Amino acid sequence: MKNKFQGKFIVLDGPDGCGKTTQLELLAEYFTKKGIEVVKTHDPGGTKIGDQIRHLLKYGAKGIMDVHTETMLFMASRAQLVAEVIKPAIEKGKTVLCDRFISSTCAYQGSSGYPIEKIIELGKFAVGDVWPDLTIIIDIPAEEGLERTGRKPRQKSIENHKDANQSHLFENTTPDRFDSRTLEYHRKVRKWFLMLEKEYPGVVKIVDGSNAGIEKVQQKILQIISEASFT
Repeated sequence: MKNKFQGKFIVLDGPDGCGKTTQLELLAEYFTKKGIEVVKTHDPGGTKIGDQIRHLLKYGAKGIMDVHTETMLFMASRAQLVAEVIKPAIEKGKTVLCDRFISSTCAYQGSSGYPIEKIIELGKFAVGDVWPDLTIIIDIPAEEGLERTGRKPRQKSIENHKDANQSHLFENTTPDRFDSRTLEYHRKVRKWFLMLEKEYPGVVKIVDGSNAGIEKVQQKILQIISEASFT
């Protein structure tokens, strides 16, 4: 297994509340026990420059951001992440685990009307040949995901919040620009994630995370890992 995953790039993704961050930590622990050196990171962010872009995307923007601007900012963060973190780790034979990647932009900005083929084309320009060897999507209904994140059905978005034009000292006190979008928007996001098996470059696997405990989802992911084949 150590040779199989040496220098590989794996992404965990899915709708808000799907549990991908928890599963990434568990997968990292699993690999480490197998003697595989792991680098964990997240998208957007993962670098000083990327974290600044992340804050702008999620909390700091004043006014309504155009979907083209969103997409370009996400890609800029990824370009830095690949250059600074992912590519050097892969070149050293480490296994990179990333929380979200271009697959998220396909789902979220795709749901806002940005053509997925253009997102993928722009993504390839941003990251070059550093594309995930395996992308695992944890699928859950939008309603369940929002319930897990604790969002209230009629919670105001960041744009409509009374402090929208002020900096937030504690970011988690107000839902970010994506968490706070409508239920219908999050339903579209889920549909786009489910379409990635056919549309997205590289290997994409879907894991059903609905009404499933952490251990059950982990077992499904480890099954995918054990069956993974790279050429």
